[in-house]
Amino acid sequence: MSKHALIILGLAVAMFGGSLAHAVELVGQPKITPAATGAIVTWKTDVECGTRLQYGPNAAQLTQKAEGAVSSDHQVRLEGLNPGTTYHYSLGSARARLATGTFTTLDDAPAPAATATPQPGIVGRLINALTPDKKAAATAAPKVPPTVQTWGNVNSLQDHFDRHGRDFNSKSPADYAAQAWLFLQRARAENLPMKLDDTDGTLRIFDPQIGAFAAYNSAGRTKTYFKPGSPGYWQRQPGRPLKSAADLPSTFPQP
Repeated sequence: MSKHALIILGLAVAMFGGSLAHAVELVGQPKITPAATGAIVTWKTDVECGTRLQYGPNAAQLTQKAEGAVSSDHQVRLEGLNPGTTYHYSLGSARARLATGTFTTLDDAPAPAATATPQPGIVGRLINALTPDKKAAATAAPKVPPTVQTWGNVNSLQDHFDRHGRDFNSKSPADYAAQAWLFLQRARAENLPMKLDDTDGTLRIFDPQIGAFAAYNSAGRTKTYFKPGSPGYWQRQPGRPLKSAADLPSTFPQP
């Protein structure tokens, strides 16, 4: 090959070689699970690449950085954040910025102090012994079945607990699963907002007071349980709204 031809080939590679390389692309939308003092951010790319997320108090001050391994499934865990604060972020790799946005950490309001119930006097205790309080017995917390009977895919429980257990101060995966089952029972008793997906029988429940969301399969077993932290998350969920638990299909397990 002549020297002139080599020069032309080199210019062609310089001009068009970069376009031959596959650009990294984001698959779907990033998922952000905020807590009071932290957040977990996950996203997917069509090819493996580095993991980097920069964040800060505004879009012009993304001074903090979190990085992870080379992968197509990316996850970073942010810690030491301020409760009830909006953060701006930019995610992608060291070479490419794939998405930007904001998220808000959850409020860290202290729980109200428990008030002591006055103990009845001698006469009151005698009356209670002779006429047991049927109402108290009826409202006692139900006995939670074993985890294998309440959680849909037991192999996924540890991952859900790692990501969402802190939302409910769960002490263990079993405790987290039990709280999810009790959430379903409370939702039925209190008529919390429910949606039923007729395509696969998934029941979705939301408690706007505490911001908790859960999904259960057609067998009444938990698929997920967490606090989205996004005001519009419930509105985006599929399914037809139910007026009450009485509208559940007869095939859905009873408590």
